[in-house]
Amino acid sequence: MKLQKQFVRDGETVAVSAEHVRDDRWRVRVGDRVYDVDALPVGEGGVRIVPVGDEYERSFVAHGAAAGTDYMVRAHGRTHTLSAPEGRRGGGAGGADGKVRAPMTGTVLDVLCKAGDTVAANQPIVVLSAMKMEHKLTAGVDGVVESISAQKGGTVDQGAVLAVVKPAQKEDS
Repeated sequence: MKLQKQFVRDGETVAVSAEHVRDDRWRVRVGDRVYDVDALPVGEGGVRIVPVGDEYERSFVAHGAAAGTDYMVRAHGRTHTLSAPEGRRGGGAGGADGKVRAPMTGTVLDVLCKAGDTVAANQPIVVLSAMKMEHKLTAGVDGVVESISAQKGGTVDQGAVLAVVKPAQKEDS
């Protein structure tokens, strides 16, 4: 079995493929890099990724969740939003859309900004507790916070929009 997709990550289109080799072994290509890994299921939909043959790489647990037309992946303490390239999304803006979505059902630990605040693409906006982990969620775009629907202590569903950031206008050079 071989899976192939293209995603937009940090404004760049990246080709990703995963090919089942045998048992728990997979060959994964992300852009130009190839990884051989063992993918071991763990509770609550996570996968333990164990690099093969690289004594310097450590295993880690990853979780993934659909969020509207995007896909969110939580690994190494960060949540990454992957989007389909513009031609495959059925329209819409290129890159991140400024919507901060819950990667999974959880509890809001903190809201780190308010409507009207100017934020950077990688600046944490909402902190979510889910699956016994803390998730610092970002908008993925520089801009101004238009709205915050997340409330500290509140419970949110997977894919729920917690905040909306209006992307900053790019200056012409």
